[in-house]
Amino acid sequence: MNPLDRARRHRHAAAPSGSCAELRATLALAAPLAAANLAQTAMSVTDTVMVGRLGAAPLAAAGLGAMLYFSSGIMLQGVLSAVGPLVAHARGAGDRNAANRVCGAGLALAIIAAVPFIVVLSELDRLLVAFGYNPALGAEIGSFLRAIAWGGPAFLGCAVLRNLLAALSHTRAVMIVLCGAVAGNALLNWALIFGHLGAPALGITGSGYASAVDQWLILIGLTLCTRVLAGRAGVHPLRGVAAAGRVELAKILRLGLPIGGIMGVELGVFLATGILIGLLGAAALGAHQLALNCASTSFMVPLGLSQAATVRVAYELGAGRAAAARRAAFVALGLGTGFMGMMAVVLWTMPQAIIAVYVNPGDPANRELVHIARHLLAVAAVFQVFDGMQTIAAGALRGYRDTMTPMLLAGFGYWGAGFVGGWVLGFPLGMGAVGLWCGLALGLAVVAVLLTVRLWLVARPGHPAAEAIALR
Repeated sequence: MNPLDRARRHRHAAAPSGSCAELRATLALAAPLAAANLAQTAMSVTDTVMVGRLGAAPLAAAGLGAMLYFSSGIMLQGVLSAVGPLVAHARGAGDRNAANRVCGAGLALAIIAAVPFIVVLSELDRLLVAFGYNPALGAEIGSFLRAIAWGGPAFLGCAVLRNLLAALSHTRAVMIVLCGAVAGNALLNWALIFGHLGAPALGITGSGYASAVDQWLILIGLTLCTRVLAGRAGVHPLRGVAAAGRVELAKILRLGLPIGGIMGVELGVFLATGILIGLLGAAALGAHQLALNCASTSFMVPLGLSQAATVRVAYELGAGRAAAARRAAFVALGLGTGFMGMMAVVLWTMPQAIIAVYVNPGDPANRELVHIARHLLAVAAVFQVFDGMQTIAAGALRGYRDTMTPMLLAGFGYWGAGFVGGWVLGFPLGMGAVGLWCGLALGLAVVAVLLTVRLWLVARPGHPAAEAIALR
């Protein structure tokens, strides 16, 4: 028996069994990841709240600008997130050299992708004006995008290091770095938006620069954690850049491009909906940004569970334990569904208190925004459970290296059902922003059902995909 088989047999014998043990293992990974995701969202909320003090028009411009930035960046991060399951699988199989090469290839791809990312961001405002946006609003969005674009390379590099640390079960380090960055982001926004601490008052452009600087600070923090923690596990990403070859690049792209695709079709439908809502005026766009920001906050917990499910499933398959991988997938799915059910109740029963966090509901200038936001939060409450289900099912399927079919299913659900249905409700039927959000709810429900069924099929005992991955 070779050393790799002996190591795998030892891990199999020593592995904890049962749903309770899996629950503990999943929560140990997911809780810090969820906290890190919430910290990331807290930065976005900070940006929104501070820019909101400038008025409805700056809130709308910065909100759409941030959505364009993060939608584009998260698609690229999705491609790079393939580093996570590939490293987790290598770790489960006891192959440190493979983990090094995969992470190095991920860093190389991040560097390559950074240049077109910045170029595209710098030109997006011209496309919006050509699409029919008010030139003044387009100019504000453009100034924000050109400022935040400077953080693009760090944003992509962070994706590689976050996935590496998660795959090595060092999720607390990710949490600590992201939580520490929240205060820095708030201070930078306060100084650069309003002109404190000797800085010029740059308005929403200052918010863009603040986010860019904060992304570089996060990258520095994750780099330091990686040098210490990953080094102890025998993984050295910078050395891996030189060792990485075409095989590792191909693995990341083969697994990661559909991951980026599924993120793209999901974020794309939200982005397209936001662009259409922008045609209805600044109040509707501001309400959309407010409700989306709130819904995104609750989404960070199932997103953390999704990331944990990817690592747990890939690790167990790497160790040759298909039954444990299946258990990991459905434990995470149950946890996420229960949490999002509770969040649905909060959004349904407390819309006025939530709105008051972002804008002054008593200000007559905000009356239309508040009215629209109340209805959008009610729709968000309806799709909470479906949103949690779809992201965790997708995360578990990534652990099985099943990404192409989920991307196609998501494309059908989000665009064929969600976007088309939302457009019909919003414009021909005259429901406006509420109709467009009802389309989002429909799309999320369809995708949640399709991906959950797909996960049940792929994870069932004897499925050839799970057995083939466990033997790789």
